[in-house]
Amino acid sequence: MDYKKEKKQNYNLHLVKTDRFKELIVSVRFTKTYDKEEGAYLKLLERLIITGGTKKYKTLKDLSKELENLYRSNIYSRFFATSKNMTFEMRLVMVNPKYTEDFIYEDAFKLFKEILTSPKLKDNKWDDEIFNSEKENLIRSIQNVKESPDAYGRIRFEELFYKGTVYEENNYKNIKLFENLENKKLYEIYKRLFKDYKIDVFVIGDINEEKTKKEVENLLKDFKENNNVSNELYINLKNKNLIESKEKINTTQSNLFVGCTINNLTEEERKYKLILYNTILGTMNNSVLFVNVREKHSLCYHIGSIINRFTDTIVIDSGIDKENYDKTISLIKDSIESMKNPNVIKKLIQNAKKTLEIAYNDFYDNILKIIDYYYLNELSPWPSIEERRKIVEQITVEEICEIANKIEIKSIFLLEGSLNENN
Repeated sequence: MDYKKEKKQNYNLHLVKTDRFKELIVSVRFTKTYDKEEGAYLKLLERLIITGGTKKYKTLKDLSKELENLYRSNIYSRFFATSKNMTFEMRLVMVNPKYTEDFIYEDAFKLFKEILTSPKLKDNKWDDEIFNSEKENLIRSIQNVKESPDAYGRIRFEELFYKGTVYEENNYKNIKLFENLENKKLYEIYKRLFKDYKIDVFVIGDINEEKTKKEVENLLKDFKENNNVSNELYINLKNKNLIESKEKINTTQSNLFVGCTINNLTEEERKYKLILYNTILGTMNNSVLFVNVREKHSLCYHIGSIINRFTDTIVIDSGIDKENYDKTISLIKDSIESMKNPNVIKKLIQNAKKTLEIAYNDFYDNILKIIDYYYLNELSPWPSIEERRKIVEQITVEEICEIANKIEIKSIFLLEGSLNENN
């Protein structure tokens, strides 16, 4: 796999040449500092830019037919936030051009440009009926998060744990913003993509470099880049005391979330050692949490942990019965404490390294993970897979125990199921 970056006048071009995939992906990402209201509009644009039609392809059916003609190519859009920044992405997926006629490659780029730059508008607005329909669908999908206790519990926990930071924001909490979205203002927000954002284009596959550069140049020739992004992505949480909270919901299962801060991490610990620590704690098959809470005591349906690298935190989540709350918390605390014991780490560290080795190998077979890696490197430099592989292999038991001594539980949240099995 060969990676090359070229800085153009109005965008950054990232070329990843590899023959591992039968498809080719073009990802255009518009990024700027996070803005709550503008983000709400982009969340709606994520839907409308596909369903609203274009000047040439008036309906979604017309678009679908043309994509079918292009060997079932596909175009996706999405909005997402990364720490202090937000991104709107348009993505084209097509069969690798070497398996098709040359015109398919050119026509796919033309269709991509049509969708991105020529939406079907009247008086600088989308069709009111389509706009209102997609707005209602979006609001309904946001409200439906309560139908998924794990997802709802997570956003309620994050409001508590990440209070005062961008991570406490969520669509459900900000539902009023979506209810107040206006058609004409959406167009104003849409136009900003082409003049107020940092623009990165990623092309990955068995590419013809000369043809690709030509097509990308044509795609973006009228765009203007404004590098209005934050590169200071690390956020220090101000939680000083343990915060414990509960909320009831009409389900049988309860969802438990435990937020841990990691104090005074060094760069080496953050980039290499923390992921090995977390693998031992809560991600591999025989992790400390899994064995202590589920296997030995059968107190949960599932349990695991995940790192938020931009806040130096670890979040443990578990599905439990509410009657097991106190015992589960006690065992989670014991598990975290046990990570300070060299004898515990010594038994598990090699298996954890093998688990990470498998994950590193899988990286090369995941086309979207590859794009995301190079994208995040634009915002916050991060070591390569091979560098991480090399250093992780050398990490010692004592170094993991050093991190364990920096862990503190700061938030506990239970989304408590109020029903019993009979209900």
